[in-house]
Amino acid sequence: MPSTPQPARRSPGPAILRFLLTAAFAVAAWRLIEWGVSVGHLVQWECWGGECSTNDPRSLLPIAGIICNVVLMVLLLKPARAFGFGLAALVGTLAALSGWNEAVTEGGVDPASVLTERRVVTAAAALAALIALLGLLSELKTTGYGARLLGARRVPAVLVDYGPAEGDYGRIGAKDAAALGFGTAYLTFTDNGRRHRVKVRAREQWVGHPLFAVFRETRPERARIALPWIRSFPALERPEPDAVPATAAPDSFVAELERLAALRAAGHLTEEEFEAAKRRLLEQ
Repeated sequence: MPSTPQPARRSPGPAILRFLLTAAFAVAAWRLIEWGVSVGHLVQWECWGGECSTNDPRSLLPIAGIICNVVLMVLLLKPARAFGFGLAALVGTLAALSGWNEAVTEGGVDPASVLTERRVVTAAAALAALIALLGLLSELKTTGYGARLLGARRVPAVLVDYGPAEGDYGRIGAKDAAALGFGTAYLTFTDNGRRHRVKVRAREQWVGHPLFAVFRETRPERARIALPWIRSFPALERPEPDAVPATAAPDSFVAELERLAALRAAGHLTEEEFEAAKRRLLEQ
Protein backbone atom coordinates (compact mmCIF):
# COMPACT_ATOMS: atom_id res chain seq x y z
CA MET A 1 0.00 0.00 0.00
CA PRO A 2 1.53 3.36 -0.99
CA SER A 3 2.48 5.70 1.79
CA THR A 4 1.26 9.26 2.04
CA PRO A 5 3.19 11.42 -0.44
CA GLN A 6 5.27 14.12 1.16
CA PRO A 7 6.62 17.37 -0.29
CA ALA A 8 10.39 17.58 -0.50
CA ARG A 9 11.95 18.41 2.84
CA ARG A 10 13.97 21.59 3.18
CA SER A 11 17.64 21.59 4.04
CA PRO A 12 18.20 21.86 7.81
CA GLY A 13 21.08 24.29 7.28
CA PRO A 14 19.11 27.57 7.54
CA ALA A 15 17.21 26.30 10.59
CA ILE A 16 20.45 25.35 12.35
CA LEU A 17 21.99 28.74 11.54
CA ARG A 18 18.89 30.53 12.83
CA PHE A 19 19.01 28.49 16.04
CA LEU A 20 22.67 29.35 16.62
CA LEU A 21 22.05 33.05 15.97
CA THR A 22 19.04 33.03 18.29
CA ALA A 23 21.02 31.38 21.08
CA ALA A 24 23.92 33.83 20.61
CA PHE A 25 21.69 36.90 20.74
CA ALA A 26 19.78 35.52 23.74
CA VAL A 27 23.03 35.11 25.69
CA ALA A 28 24.32 38.50 24.54
CA ALA A 29 21.08 40.28 25.44
CA TRP A 30 20.99 38.72 28.91
CA ARG A 31 24.65 39.38 29.75
CA LEU A 32 24.74 42.95 28.42
CA ILE A 33 21.50 44.04 30.11
CA GLU A 34 22.36 42.31 33.38
CA TRP A 35 25.90 43.71 33.42
CA GLY A 36 24.80 47.19 32.39
CA VAL A 37 22.14 47.41 35.11
CA SER A 38 24.42 45.97 37.81
CA VAL A 39 27.20 48.53 37.19
CA GLY A 40 24.96 51.45 36.28
CA HIS A 41 25.47 53.07 39.69
CA LEU A 42 29.24 53.15 39.11
CA VAL A 43 29.02 55.30 35.97
CA GLN A 44 30.01 58.92 36.64
CA TRP A 45 27.91 61.52 34.82
CA GLU A 46 28.73 65.17 34.23
CA CYS A 47 25.68 67.41 33.98
CA TRP A 48 25.32 71.05 32.98
CA GLY A 49 22.49 73.07 31.49
CA GLY A 50 20.04 70.23 31.91
CA GLU A 51 22.18 67.82 29.85
CA CYS A 52 24.37 64.96 31.06
CA SER A 53 27.17 63.00 29.44
CA THR A 54 29.84 60.50 30.33
CA ASN A 55 32.93 58.95 28.80
CA ASP A 56 32.41 55.67 30.64
CA PRO A 57 31.73 52.94 28.02
CA ARG A 58 29.74 50.99 30.61
CA SER A 59 26.88 53.42 30.03
CA LEU A 60 26.38 51.80 26.61
CA LEU A 61 25.95 48.27 27.98
CA PRO A 62 22.15 48.48 28.52
CA ILE A 63 21.68 50.03 25.07
CA ALA A 64 23.69 47.25 23.43
CA GLY A 65 21.69 44.70 25.42
CA ILE A 66 18.38 46.19 24.31
CA ILE A 67 19.53 46.10 20.67
CA CYS A 68 20.44 42.41 21.04
CA ASN A 69 17.09 41.81 22.70
CA VAL A 70 15.24 43.40 19.77
CA VAL A 71 17.21 41.26 17.30
CA LEU A 72 16.35 38.21 19.41
CA MET A 73 12.68 39.16 19.23
CA VAL A 74 12.85 39.45 15.43
CA LEU A 75 14.56 36.05 15.17
CA LEU A 76 11.90 34.42 17.36
CA LEU A 77 8.82 36.06 15.83
CA LYS A 78 8.72 34.00 12.63
CA PRO A 79 9.28 30.50 14.08
CA ALA A 80 7.52 31.05 17.40
CA ARG A 81 5.15 33.99 16.80
CA ALA A 82 3.48 35.30 20.02
CA PHE A 83 5.38 32.74 22.11
CA GLY A 84 8.66 34.04 20.70
CA PHE A 85 7.71 37.67 21.35
CA GLY A 86 6.85 36.94 24.97
CA LEU A 87 9.98 34.82 25.42
CA ALA A 88 12.27 37.57 24.10
CA ALA A 89 10.59 40.19 26.29
CA LEU A 90 10.96 37.86 29.27
CA VAL A 91 14.71 37.51 28.65
CA GLY A 92 15.21 41.28 28.72
CA THR A 93 13.10 41.98 31.80
CA LEU A 94 14.51 39.11 33.85
CA ALA A 95 18.05 40.16 32.92
CA ALA A 96 17.36 43.68 34.21
CA LEU A 97 15.92 42.32 37.47
CA SER A 98 18.95 40.06 37.87
CA GLY A 99 21.25 43.06 37.42
CA TRP A 100 19.45 45.09 40.08
CA ASN A 101 19.49 42.14 42.47
CA GLU A 102 23.24 41.78 41.96
CA ALA A 103 23.83 45.49 42.60
CA VAL A 104 21.70 45.41 45.77
CA THR A 105 23.37 42.24 47.04
CA GLU A 106 26.83 43.74 46.61
CA GLY A 107 25.73 46.82 48.55
CA GLY A 108 26.28 49.27 45.73
CA VAL A 109 22.62 50.27 45.45
CA ASP A 110 20.06 51.08 48.12
CA PRO A 111 17.02 48.81 47.52
CA ALA A 112 14.65 51.73 48.12
CA SER A 113 16.29 53.77 45.33
CA VAL A 114 15.38 51.24 42.65
CA LEU A 115 12.13 49.98 44.15
CA THR A 116 9.90 51.69 41.56
CA GLU A 117 12.01 50.53 38.62
CA ARG A 118 12.03 46.95 39.90
CA ARG A 119 8.26 46.96 40.36
CA VAL A 120 7.67 48.27 36.84
CA VAL A 121 10.04 45.74 35.27
CA THR A 122 8.55 42.93 37.39
CA ALA A 123 5.09 43.82 36.04
CA ALA A 124 6.52 43.86 32.50
CA ALA A 125 8.10 40.45 33.10
CA ALA A 126 4.77 39.06 34.32
CA LEU A 127 3.03 40.41 31.20
CA ALA A 128 5.75 38.92 28.98
CA ALA A 129 5.36 35.56 30.73
CA LEU A 130 1.59 35.68 30.17
CA ILE A 131 2.04 36.46 26.46
CA ALA A 132 4.57 33.63 26.15
CA LEU A 133 2.25 31.19 27.92
CA LEU A 134 -0.79 32.08 25.80
CA GLY A 135 1.35 31.95 22.66
CA LEU A 136 2.69 28.54 23.63
CA LEU A 137 -0.82 27.18 24.26
CA SER A 138 -1.95 28.53 20.89
CA GLU A 139 1.01 26.89 19.15
CA LEU A 140 0.39 23.57 20.92
CA LYS A 141 -3.18 23.62 19.60
CA THR A 142 -2.28 24.75 16.07
CA THR A 143 0.55 22.26 15.65
CA GLY A 144 -1.27 19.36 17.30
CA TYR A 145 1.44 18.84 19.91
CA GLY A 146 -1.04 19.62 22.67
CA ALA A 147 -3.39 16.89 21.48
CA ARG A 148 -0.40 14.57 21.08
CA LEU A 149 0.53 15.11 24.73
CA LEU A 150 -3.03 14.15 25.65
CA GLY A 151 -2.78 10.85 23.79
CA ALA A 152 -3.94 11.70 20.26
CA ARG A 153 -2.17 10.52 17.12
CA ARG A 154 -0.18 13.03 15.03
CA VAL A 155 1.00 11.73 11.66
CA PRO A 156 2.31 13.34 8.43
CA ALA A 157 -0.40 14.26 5.94
CA VAL A 158 -1.07 16.19 2.74
CA LEU A 159 -4.05 17.99 1.25
CA VAL A 160 -5.45 16.88 -2.10
CA ASP A 161 -8.47 17.73 -4.27
CA TYR A 162 -8.84 21.28 -2.99
CA GLY A 163 -12.09 23.01 -3.88
CA PRO A 164 -13.90 26.28 -3.09
CA ALA A 165 -15.71 26.72 0.20
CA GLU A 166 -19.05 24.97 0.52
CA GLY A 167 -21.21 27.32 2.54
CA ASP A 168 -20.00 29.73 5.19
CA TYR A 169 -16.51 29.32 6.64
CA GLY A 170 -17.02 30.15 10.30
CA ARG A 171 -17.99 33.82 10.45
CA ILE A 172 -16.91 34.35 6.82
CA GLY A 173 -19.54 34.04 4.09
CA ALA A 174 -19.08 31.53 1.27
CA LYS A 175 -18.30 34.22 -1.32
CA ASP A 176 -15.71 35.94 0.84
CA ALA A 177 -14.24 32.61 1.95
CA ALA A 178 -13.59 31.57 -1.64
CA ALA A 179 -12.01 34.95 -2.43
CA LEU A 180 -9.74 34.67 0.59
CA GLY A 181 -8.54 31.17 -0.28
CA PHE A 182 -10.67 29.21 2.19
CA GLY A 183 -12.19 26.00 0.94
CA THR A 184 -12.37 22.26 1.44
CA ALA A 185 -9.89 19.50 0.66
CA TYR A 186 -9.15 15.91 1.53
CA LEU A 187 -6.59 15.29 4.24
CA THR A 188 -4.77 12.10 3.28
CA PHE A 189 -2.52 10.19 5.65
CA THR A 190 -1.40 6.68 6.54
CA ASP A 191 -1.79 5.23 10.02
CA ASN A 192 -0.88 1.68 11.03
CA GLY A 193 -0.59 0.68 7.38
CA ARG A 194 -4.05 1.98 6.45
CA ARG A 195 -4.65 4.90 4.11
CA HIS A 196 -7.20 7.49 5.24
CA ARG A 197 -8.90 10.30 3.36
CA VAL A 198 -10.89 12.83 5.39
CA LYS A 199 -12.71 15.88 4.06
CA VAL A 200 -11.70 19.00 5.99
CA ARG A 201 -11.86 22.76 5.79
CA ALA A 202 -8.55 24.17 4.63
CA ARG A 203 -6.73 27.12 3.13
CA GLU A 204 -5.55 26.88 -0.46
CA GLN A 205 -2.04 28.03 0.51
CA TRP A 206 -1.63 24.93 2.69
CA VAL A 207 -1.81 22.65 -0.37
CA GLY A 208 1.59 21.24 -1.30
CA HIS A 209 3.15 21.89 2.10
CA PRO A 210 3.96 19.42 4.90
CA LEU A 211 1.03 19.10 7.30
CA PHE A 212 -0.10 16.70 10.00
CA ALA A 213 -3.30 14.86 10.79
CA VAL A 214 -4.34 14.80 14.45
CA PHE A 215 -6.94 12.32 15.66
CA ARG A 216 -7.86 9.88 18.39
CA GLU A 217 -6.46 6.44 17.63
CA THR A 218 -9.93 4.92 17.29
CA ARG A 219 -11.39 7.84 15.29
CA PRO A 220 -9.17 8.59 12.27
CA GLU A 221 -12.28 9.69 10.35
CA ARG A 222 -12.44 12.69 12.73
CA ALA A 223 -8.92 13.87 11.87
CA ARG A 224 -8.15 17.58 11.77
CA ILE A 225 -5.31 19.57 10.22
CA ALA A 226 -2.28 20.46 12.31
CA LEU A 227 0.40 22.80 10.99
CA PRO A 228 4.14 22.29 11.44
CA TRP A 229 5.84 24.43 14.08
CA ILE A 230 8.21 25.98 11.51
CA ARG A 231 5.98 27.09 8.69
CA SER A 232 5.95 29.59 5.86
CA PHE A 233 3.02 29.74 3.47
CA PRO A 234 3.25 32.10 0.47
CA ALA A 235 0.49 34.60 -0.18
CA LEU A 236 -1.91 33.47 -2.87
CA GLU A 237 -1.59 35.04 -6.30
CA ARG A 238 -4.77 34.40 -8.22
CA PRO A 239 -4.77 34.43 -12.03
CA GLU A 240 -6.38 37.41 -13.70
CA PRO A 241 -9.52 36.81 -15.77
CA ASP A 242 -9.00 36.79 -19.56
CA ALA A 243 -11.55 39.51 -20.08
CA VAL A 244 -13.33 41.95 -17.84
CA PRO A 245 -16.49 43.72 -19.00
CA ALA A 246 -15.70 47.36 -19.74
CA THR A 247 -19.15 48.39 -18.56
CA ALA A 248 -18.49 47.68 -14.88
CA ALA A 249 -20.31 50.29 -12.85
CA PRO A 250 -18.20 52.65 -10.71
CA ASP A 251 -20.45 52.06 -7.72
CA SER A 252 -19.69 48.32 -7.94
CA PHE A 253 -15.98 49.12 -7.81
CA VAL A 254 -16.42 51.29 -4.72
CA ALA A 255 -18.60 48.68 -3.03
CA GLU A 256 -16.03 45.95 -3.65
CA LEU A 257 -13.23 48.18 -2.32
CA GLU A 258 -15.26 48.93 0.81
CA ARG A 259 -15.93 45.20 1.27
CA LEU A 260 -12.20 44.43 1.09
CA ALA A 261 -11.43 47.22 3.56
CA ALA A 262 -14.04 45.84 5.96
CA LEU A 263 -12.52 42.36 5.73
CA ARG A 264 -9.07 43.83 6.40
CA ALA A 265 -10.35 45.77 9.42
CA ALA A 266 -12.04 42.63 10.79
CA GLY A 267 -8.77 40.71 10.57
CA HIS A 268 -9.90 38.29 7.85
CA LEU A 269 -7.29 39.66 5.41
CA THR A 270 -3.60 40.23 6.05
CA GLU A 271 -2.06 43.45 4.75
CA GLU A 272 -0.40 41.51 1.90
CA GLU A 273 -3.66 39.80 0.90
CA PHE A 274 -5.54 43.11 1.06
CA GLU A 275 -2.99 44.87 -1.17
CA ALA A 276 -2.98 41.98 -3.66
CA ALA A 277 -6.80 41.98 -3.84
CA LYS A 278 -6.82 45.75 -4.28
CA ARG A 279 -4.31 45.53 -7.12
CA ARG A 280 -6.42 42.91 -8.87
CA LEU A 281 -9.48 45.11 -8.49
CA LEU A 282 -7.71 48.19 -9.88
CA GLU A 283 -6.44 46.24 -12.90
CA GLN A 284 -9.92 45.10 -13.88
